[in-house]
Amino acid sequence: MTLLLLFACTGAPSETGATITILSPLPESRVCGTPLVLTTAVTGITLVDPFPDDTDPPEAGTGHIDLAINGQEEDDWMYSGEQIVVTGLADGYYQVKVELSSADHTPIEPYAGDLVYVTIDSGVCG
Repeated sequence: MTLLLLFACTGAPSETGATITILSPLPESRVCGTPLVLTTAVTGITLVDPFPDDTDPPEAGTGHIDLAINGQEEDDWMYSGEQIVVTGLADGYYQVKVELSSADHTPIEPYAGDLVYVTIDSGVCG
């Protein structure tokens, strides 16, 4: 008897059970992008403010979403909600990647992330 197991890279659970999946926009879609709105689904971790005002150590099982566009990350591209709004993107083809990080800004291990490729086209704006 042969057993075949297949695993997908995107949306795969980490050891902590944390996952993140981009629900919209759909891969290879053409979107207005003014602004670009990403909707994600996060499980296995409680999202918290990545820039807390207090100095208390973060609680276990908490974290935030890190965003990278075309491999570029910005210091303020960290989010505590499942909906992400990005402004200032010109028309073009983009790789949009989201990753989960612990509240102390260390990556969730093993990796918990997802990505899509989208085309921003101001011609489709209503």
